[in-house]
Amino acid sequence: SNQKFIVCNADEGDPGAFSDRYLLEQQPHSVLLGMMIAGYIAGADTGVVYIRAEYPESIAITHKAIEDLHTQKLLGENILDSGFNFNFKVIAAQGAYICGEETALLSSIEGQRPELRVRPPYPVQQGLFNKPTVVNNVETLACIPYIIKNGGNKFAAIGIGKSTGTKLISLDGFFKKPGIYEVDMGTPLSSVVNELGGGFRTPVKAMHIGGPLGGLVPVEKINDLTVDFESFSQHGFLLGHASVVCIPEKFPIVKYLEHLFAFTAHESCGKCFPCRLGSVRGQE
Repeated sequence: SNQKFIVCNADEGDPGAFSDRYLLEQQPHSVLLGMMIAGYIAGADTGVVYIRAEYPESIAITHKAIEDLHTQKLLGENILDSGFNFNFKVIAAQGAYICGEETALLSSIEGQRPELRVRPPYPVQQGLFNKPTVVNNVETLACIPYIIKNGGNKFAAIGIGKSTGTKLISLDGFFKKPGIYEVDMGTPLSSVVNELGGGFRTPVKAMHIGGPLGGLVPVEKINDLTVDFESFSQHGFLLGHASVVCIPEKFPIVKYLEHLFAFTAHESCGKCFPCRLGSVRGQE
């Protein structure tokens, strides 16, 4: 198709995750430039930034960054006489957890009920309005300018195994030094917890890493894990968005699991039986 889209998935719905918010508010031009480069390479002239509505500052700052690019004549028609056209549309998402899944996100942009689509066809074949669409997350897109400037080999040299580059990790308020940290893939989880995070303020028995569908990592497993997808997968966990939510020693795990099942039952889009029925039965 002549019409193609680049979509940025900034619907950061995982509790305890705020790396997308950091990038959109502190480094919006990295994200936007990444989308423009992706558009130039793929032959797309439209970028859609889908930001969760609970991030009003992110939406305002992204709008301002887009205006700045227009002012500098780096956006619009025939940018810098290159023959390349590119424009952005910012959409404030309406807070459904399912919209973080790429096909449900595309349905949401189209104004349809946000439900997962059957694949194939994949979004790169038939995505937004059935046109070829690249959907990527904020962190991936923000890495593109560095890769174009320094080369893919330099980026791939960071990290370990198939997990190359760096990872942004969100540490919650149970750490002595909470916040966002960028680490090389393959960094020991113990270094993140004890050196960057400064250890725990109060006794913690487990860390929920990678959002509601991620794994509950007991504190005694911290020394076994490194921050990369393979290490987490081999131990039965999920790195995902790398958000860390701590569970204090006095909080019953069963109560926490009830909360997780209530969350999934509430947020299920209702399309598939195992999720629609299983999450409710699990909660019961």
